[in-house]
Amino acid sequence: MADDLGSRSLFLTVLEAGLMILFNTLSLFGNVLVCISVYRNTRLRTTTNIYIIALAVTDLLSAIFVMPFVTGVLITGGWPFGKTICQMHAFFSLFVVYLSPVTMGLTALNRYVKICQSHQQYRRLFSNKSSCILLASTWTLIALYLLVTRLAGFQEFRFVPGYAACLNYHLSEVGRKVHYVIVLGLFVVLPMGVTIFSYRKVFKKIREHNTDVSQGLHTPAVNTPVSSHEIQICRSLFVIVFAFMLCWLPAWLITILKRLHIVAKIPRNVELLCAFCLTLSNTINPFIYAGMNPLFRREFRSIFPCRSCQSVQAITNN
Repeated sequence: MADDLGSRSLFLTVLEAGLMILFNTLSLFGNVLVCISVYRNTRLRTTTNIYIIALAVTDLLSAIFVMPFVTGVLITGGWPFGKTICQMHAFFSLFVVYLSPVTMGLTALNRYVKICQSHQQYRRLFSNKSSCILLASTWTLIALYLLVTRLAGFQEFRFVPGYAACLNYHLSEVGRKVHYVIVLGLFVVLPMGVTIFSYRKVFKKIREHNTDVSQGLHTPAVNTPVSSHEIQICRSLFVIVFAFMLCWLPAWLITILKRLHIVAKIPRNVELLCAFCLTLSNTINPFIYAGMNPLFRREFRSIFPCRSCQSVQAITNN
């Protein structure tokens, strides 16, 4: 597998490294813009946007601690950064991979309670304080899992040429099976199940709302508890989830086939597709926010004022 990295043509080396540099740059730029926008605009400091910020910070961790080293591997054809950096790189690679689906699940659950449950329940379960505690607990749990399994000797962190990254290496067959039961169960299947359930209920509620609004044209007294702003937020978050699944499902499928030895050998280019799928997911989220959320879009434009941007913004506001 290492020979495959070293024997690539110059064109393939430039193409792979160039794509990773592009994704890395866009991810840094876009997710920093998200964080700055929420910091500058108090209207963006909502409970739901706490989860958006959590996703942006997760993507930034990837852009800072994962993507640059993958780029270095794709340029040099090996791991040139030493053993200590490999340990750090593996930790953050796995941390981001486990944390992202869980954060998506929590975001979807937030939308479900907001749209389908009472206002009192939402304020009790998803206040700013409880949301921060929930996210901090999730981050701590995942970090502890990685550290405990590594320090207890259940697995090591090693360079895996096929993924162009340092990842976990299991030291026993039993440990490998237990690991994937935990990871697939708690960090993939459960959050994806919560996400699908939540958005199914949310869009059922939105359909009922739209029906009531349509009937309300003839019945002015009809109650319409779901605001158009909340519907827009749900739609933008659903697009993010849809894009997330498109990127992550192929990556998880390839990983499961490889790591559980279902397929004896996977071509290097197919394995590397995992890295590109995950980095693409880290890259596109900010641009979905900007494309579907007018508040984020206006704030992005205000951060980079120019005559043409101000003209477009004036037209949008009008």
